[in-house]
Amino acid sequence: MNHRHTAIAETHTQRPPTSAPEFDLLLACARTTPDAPRIRSLVQSGIDWRTFTALATFHSVRPLVYRSLQSICWSDLPAPFQSEWHETARSLTIKTLFITGEMLRVTAEFRSARIPVAALKGSLIAQLAYGDPALREFTDLDLLVHPSDLARAMPVFERLGYRPAWDRDLATITGFLRHVGECRLVNPQLDTDIDLHWRISTKAAALAPSLADFPSGFQPVTIAGATVLSLALSELPLYLACQGGWDQWGDFRRLCDLAEFLRRYPHTDWQPSLAAARRLGGLRSMLTGLELAARLLNAPTDAPVPAPAAPLIQRDPTVAALAANTTRRLSQCHNPGEPISRYRFQLKSKAGLPGKLALIWSICADRTAQDAEWLKLPRPLWWLYTFLRPIRMSTKLRRRRA
Repeated sequence: MNHRHTAIAETHTQRPPTSAPEFDLLLACARTTPDAPRIRSLVQSGIDWRTFTALATFHSVRPLVYRSLQSICWSDLPAPFQSEWHETARSLTIKTLFITGEMLRVTAEFRSARIPVAALKGSLIAQLAYGDPALREFTDLDLLVHPSDLARAMPVFERLGYRPAWDRDLATITGFLRHVGECRLVNPQLDTDIDLHWRISTKAAALAPSLADFPSGFQPVTIAGATVLSLALSELPLYLACQGGWDQWGDFRRLCDLAEFLRRYPHTDWQPSLAAARRLGGLRSMLTGLELAARLLNAPTDAPVPAPAAPLIQRDPTVAALAANTTRRLSQCHNPGEPISRYRFQLKSKAGLPGKLALIWSICADRTAQDAEWLKLPRPLWWLYTFLRPIRMSTKLRRRRA
C-alpha cells in the first residue's frame, strides 16, 4: 500500500465501539444537507469524540462528516480532534485526487485504443450523486468493459502498468470467475488497484442485472473537466440498488449514494428501474435500500422515496424487517461482507421459490477468487468447487466464531 495512505487504511481495520448518540450524530452528518438542529442537540448533550471518529472511519464517510462538522459545530470539537480531522481530510483529498487522476489517465488510454470502458463507483458516483468527487471515500478504481473486449483490453492495462493479482492467463481468470464477472488488477509501482468488471453484478445477488438491462449503453460523463464513459444517469438507480443490495445495504456509503441521488435527481423516473428489479426477482432488495435511505438519512424531508416505490414498500412487511435488521447491523458496525448474513439477505430478498432455488445454486456453484486462494484445482476439476465452496465457507465461519 502506498505509504501516503497507510495510516488511513489501518484505521479501517479497527472496529469501534458505538453508542446511540454517536451513531445518531453520524446519520445527521453523513449527507450533503446535514441536519443542523439535530447535530447541535446531540453535541450539546455530550459526544464521545473518539468513538464518533472511529465510527465515521469504520463507515468510510469522513469527507461528508468533516464538512458537516466544520459548518455547524466545529468549535465544539476538542482541539486534538480538530487537528486529527484536518489531517484526515487533507490525506483523503490527496488520495481522491490521485485516484481520480489515475482513472482519467487509464480511460484516456482506452479512448485512444478505441475500446469502450465505463467508470463505476468511486469518483464517478461521487460526481454524479454528490456533485463533488471529494465528498466520497474510495480506495481503488472500478472499470467495466464488454466481455467481447476483454482480450483487447488486457494489453492496454499492461502498458499502463497493471497486471492481474491472480497470476494466470486471461482465459483461466475469466473462465474461473465467469459468474462473478470481475477480477483485480494491481500496479506495484503506483500501489493502485483496479477492479475490472465484465459483469454488472455477481449472479449470487438477489438483484443481479446484466449489461443488457442497461439499454442506453455507456454514456459520456464529465469529471474534473474531462469526459469519461459510464452508465446512463436514468439507469443509475438500478446500478445503485444492485450494488447496495449485494452488500445487504450494510456498506453505509451505498446508502449515502442512494440518498444523495434521490436529493440531486428528484424528478428521475424510477418506473423502468423498479420494473427491471421486479423482472429480475430482486425488487425487495431495491425497496429495502429506499426504505433505509428514508429512515436513516432524512430523505423524506428533502428527497422523498419515489412515488411508485412507496406503496410497494408499505405492502411488503419483509422490506421493513430487512431494513430494521440492517439498521441494527450498521449501528453495531458489522462487516457487510460476512458471507452468512450476506447470503441470508439475498435469499430473503429474492422473489419466488424458483428464484430462491436458482440463487442457492449460484451461491454454491459460482466460484470466487477466494476459492482459488483456498484450494487450487486444475481446470478439469473445477466442478468440484460446487461441493467444496460450502465447506470453505463453513470452515471460515467456525474460525470467526472461535
